[in-house]
Amino acid sequence: MEVELPNFTSSDEFVEILAVKKNENQHSTAFCVYMTNKCASRFCFQRENAQRSSSTVDIGVYKGANLFFTIEAKVLPTPKDSKREEYEYVFGKGGGIERFRKEDHGVNNRNNLLPEGGMIAYVKTQDFNHWFSAINQWVSDASWSEEEKLQIVFFDKIARLKSNHLRKGGSKVALHHFWVYVS
Repeated sequence: MEVELPNFTSSDEFVEILAVKKNENQHSTAFCVYMTNKCASRFCFQRENAQRSSSTVDIGVYKGANLFFTIEAKVLPTPKDSKREEYEYVFGKGGGIERFRKEDHGVNNRNNLLPEGGMIAYVKTQDFNHWFSAINQWVSDASWSEEEKLQIVFFDKIARLKSNHLRKGGSKVALHHFWVYVS
């Protein structure tokens, strides 16, 4: 993902799939098609994968029939909607990171917890530094441990960050964050 994501927004998949609608679902569809095409049969990126109970994660990554990585997607800033809060990347109704913490996301085909997962942000406004500060503030607002704040791996054409979180069952999950400008 780290190698291919910088070219995503100039791809035919991005341009064609987002020609009319530019919401989170369309961005994720374009991303899945793009990444599956780039991975040339090694990996399949699939939209809307079943997780625990009735939960679905935005993107599942398969190697053969093995679901080995799940990704929750968010648009930054959160679209204005009466049902959505600006901090949903982290917590609240639709909270991305929180879904991994609650063990609703981040399981394989057999409901076993995966040690790692991902978040992808489709950044429409502001820069990576702004979102880094805002998201870490939301982690504080959620009263989570300081160790759960995002750490920068690099900011370039895309942003790559990481974070570690305590799950409700006591295990930890490492999250890889990938941010890409889409406007």
